[in-house]
Amino acid sequence: MSEEKKTIFTAPVVLKSIWYGFIAGMISGMVKIGWENIFPPRTPERNAINPPQHMAQQLGFPDDLIFSTVYYNGQPVMPFTLFLHFSFAIVFSILFILLIQKWKQVGIGQGAIYGLALWVIWHVVLMPLFGTTPAPWDMPFEEHFSEILGHAIWGWSIAATAFFLIAKQKKNTLSSF
Repeated sequence: MSEEKKTIFTAPVVLKSIWYGFIAGMISGMVKIGWENIFPPRTPERNAINPPQHMAQQLGFPDDLIFSTVYYNGQPVMPFTLFLHFSFAIVFSILFILLIQKWKQVGIGQGAIYGLALWVIWHVVLMPLFGTTPAPWDMPFEEHFSEILGHAIWGWSIAATAFFLIAKQKKNTLSSF
């Protein structure tokens, strides 16, 4: 039996993972926003304060920051909510790239399983546990449908971007999956 190569998290590995994770996070964040425009996860009433905004309130951020609005092309844009959305995508993209350096199994299902695992961790366990969202059985089917498929596609887009960036790197700092 061959011994699995152990990746040491050297500075070049971590730095390139952060850079590629930033890129994958920005792209996957746009994919998730696009998905939620096609299949909105919440009704307008439930989305008046969406889960990231509610969590920010729970953490003590002021409402004037959370609900600050700017206008682009006559449309309202909430920069703080976008910051939260993309920060989440970037952090978990960096984590994905770091994890696959040590455990290739994280990339099974081309990242879709990773996205689904994050859905379970956040939407089924943590957010209901902290009172950010109702219990999963008290949420409408449409919300679960949108979030489950949206997280699978989001995870896939992280993996697809990471796979491409790792395959095209000039200096082989990161290993592919």
